Formats: sequence, structure tokens, C-alpha cells
Amino acid sequence: MFQLCVSQQPNTVPFTFRGTGLRVYSLEEALYHVFHHWRESVEDLLSREMIAWATELGLVWVASRMKTIAQAEPFATRMLDFLQLVEYFTPQELDGLRHDLAAWERRLEWERLKERADMLVERGDPFKALPLYKRALALEENIPLLNNIAVAYMQLSLAKKAAAHLMRARAMAPDNLELMLHYTEAAILSKQFDAAAEALKAAETRAPALADIPFLHGLLAYKQADYHQAVTCYQEAIARAPDTPYYVYKLADTYKKMQDYKQALHVLATLPNKDGDYYVKEAEIHAAAGDVPASLRCMRTATAGEGAHSANLWAKLAEYYRHDYDWRRAEKAIAQAQALDPDNDEVRLESARVKKGLGQTRAYQAALAGMLNSFKRRYRADE
Repeated sequence: MFQLCVSQQPNTVPFTFRGTGLRVYSLEEALYHVFHHWRESVEDLLSREMIAWATELGLVWVASRMKTIAQAEPFATRMLDFLQLVEYFTPQELDGLRHDLAAWERRLEWERLKERADMLVERGDPFKALPLYKRALALEENIPLLNNIAVAYMQLSLAKKAAAHLMRARAMAPDNLELMLHYTEAAILSKQFDAAAEALKAAETRAPALADIPFLHGLLAYKQADYHQAVTCYQEAIARAPDTPYYVYKLADTYKKMQDYKQALHVLATLPNKDGDYYVKEAEIHAAAGDVPASLRCMRTATAGEGAHSANLWAKLAEYYRHDYDWRRAEKAIAQAQALDPDNDEVRLESARVKKGLGQTRAYQAALAGMLNSFKRRYRADE
């Protein structure tokens, strides 16, 4: 049976759910999104921005009802009342969700915060996950929370903070092998080499045949500029676990550092799965060798397949067009990246660089100022 939308006028103003990055253009789309992604919609549900959006669509009565629902407690009541603003879902569908919400609310608060944060990390948005992890840690300090916030910090290249949290986790479980390995990597990347070597020795005593052992020895050697030793260690790690692309990438990086670009490409070509990460790595090696056209071919291949929906891949393509002084294509590529993820830091930075190359000085300066203010707010929030 066909069902008419509440608003019968074309809607051109979207509402963007921060938890998923998805845009909706009608109340019905918002209801559908919340129903199917309710965990990720917690922060946006009945927010000022959502109510203002409904008002802008001309749904004054809906916006007024939203304001009333926003005062309801508990969360499950707000969620279900919102989903019943119009007759969109069947009673059976709502009953199923009501059961899930009741179970969710029975869980401890820190578990719910961790679950939401974990989802953000899995989506590649660790910065948004950090405040949730911190709120959870204020309620309960345990190994899964400390480990996962460390993962988020590692994704943000904040290895020193990751190592500090992993050290706290290790104090709770000194014999936990996984924590030893995670801490070793974080310590290496934060240049705490003595602490890393000690932790790695303890891990090797417990699991000498593990592929991560030679890999971490290789990483330790690499960070101390002993590239020949790093190659030997990475090759041993690959021999023990040949289906681990990350090991191959690190070996290729080492050959690139040694300016042996032919060998770096040869190593990379051994990988059977040519995904977005593969083409980014191949493009980096070609660029280091001074072959920008080859880098562009790699990135065009990456964005022509499954990577077409990756803002980071489009931003990387824009970067290589910029290096090739092809400003028209660079502008087009970065526009595609912005359409996919306008709040992405890599996208915003590359957009500013393209604006500078196009001679749009004011736009470039404004973009940098906006990013600087954003970074300052993040830094203060992370203190």
C-alpha cells in the first residue's frame, strides 16, 4: 500500500545524522534511519538541530511535538514516541524495538557508551569516539575500555596516549599477551624504545612462534633507522603469516625508505587482494619515485571500484592531481570527497590546499582558520 509523506512539498534541505554521516530529506526518511540505526542516532534524536530542520521543512506541528517528546524519560520512551509521530511502523515492528531498547537500558551506562564508541571506531571516526570512552572510563575502568580507547588514539596517531592507557590495562593483567603486544606497538611508535623492548621480550617468552613477534622487532628496528634489520624481521613475519597484508605494507614501506622502489613495488604485487589500501600504498611508492602519473593511475583505479564511496580515497586522488598541477581535476576530486564526508579532517585539509593552488587565497585562509579552531577545541577537550 502506498503511503503519502507528511510533507507534500519537495524538500531540498537535508538533515545529517552525525553518528552515520547519512543525510535525510523527509520526516519519513529520518524515522527509517532512527529505527534501523537507533544506537548511532542517540546524539541526534530530538536535538535542537533536528527540531530546527523539521521547522524549516514547514512541519511546525511536528517540531512542536518533538520539543515535548524531548523532555520525556527514559530514553526508550523518547525513542518510541518519536517513531510514532506518524503512522509509519507497524505495531509488531515497534514491539520488537521496544524489547531491544528495554534490554539496552538495563545494561550498565559504561557498556552503552563503549558500544557506541566502538561503532564509531569501526566506522573510522575515532575522534568522535574519544569523549564516549572517557565518559565510560569515568564510570568504570576496565581492560576492554582501556584497550579500545588506546585503539582510537592509535588511529589518531596519538601513540603516547595509547601507550599510557595500555600501561594502565597491563597493570590489571600483567600476563595478558594481547595487551603486551598492543603496548609494545604503541611504545615503539611513541619512541619509548626501552619500554617497548622490555614488553616485546616478555611477549616473545610467552609466544615465540607468533608472527607479531618478528613484526614488532621489525617495527622497532625501522623506527631506529635500522632498515636492513627491519627487512629481515618483516620477511620472517610474512613467512609466518603470509595472509597478513599489513606486514607486506610495512615491508614495502621499508624498501621505499631505502629508495629501492622497484623492490617495494615487487613486494606489494605479491598481495592477491588489490583493494583501496593496496592502491594507496602503490601510489605512495610511485610518488616517492617521482612518478606522479603512475600514482594518478593507481588512485583512479581505487576510486573507480568499491573505493568510490571513500572520501579519503578521493582526497588522495585530489592530492596527486594537485602534484600534477591539474587543478581542474583536483577541484573535482576534492568536491566528491567533501560530498561524501564534509567533516573529514583529511578532506578539509586537502580542500584548503586545492583552494590555495587555485589562487583562492581568502577561501584558503578561512579554511585553515576553521581547521585551527577545530583542532584547538579538540585539544582542549582531550586534556
